[in-house]
Amino acid sequence: MNENIKIFLTGFMGSGKTAYGKPLAELLNVAFFDLDEYIEKKYNRSITEIFAEEGEKKFREYEQNAIYEITANNSSFVLATGGGTPCYSNNIEFMNAHGTSIYLKCTVDELYENILLSNPERPLLQGKRGDELYQHIKQLLAIREPIYEQSKIILTGENHIPEKMMVFLKQYFVIK
Repeated sequence: MNENIKIFLTGFMGSGKTAYGKPLAELLNVAFFDLDEYIEKKYNRSITEIFAEEGEKKFREYEQNAIYEITANNSSFVLATGGGTPCYSNNIEFMNAHGTSIYLKCTVDELYENILLSNPERPLLQGKRGDELYQHIKQLLAIREPIYEQSKIILTGENHIPEKMMVFLKQYFVIK
């Protein structure tokens, strides 16, 4: 197992953080965490239920606490953060101070297509379809992107593929 590799994958919902994070963790021989799944398991409720019952502010507290727990309790990991995670409570600064943040950068068109293929019923997208969904993604990405771009590494397009990520990561880590 590789020691002291703490990778935080950042990016908009639908950017591939979980899809690429799992195989990346396998390649690095480290634990993989999906932040939303971690929170759902810990609180025994879906993210949608947490948003509905306690609101976004409380969810963001759970999210920050989960990042701290995962970081404190694991010497090495790949963590797929939520789309909004870096944008709240100075989380991007925490991630940069405690590991390597990687922004999986996608265009609005790529995100729109990916979201339609995955789960368009995410809490911040509920009820939005077609052009309304596209415009919402565009507006929210414009707000979040300056924060995502504070990540230590920015990968675009085909560089999201785990094997190609490894090429970039070798300059930061001694990978066994």
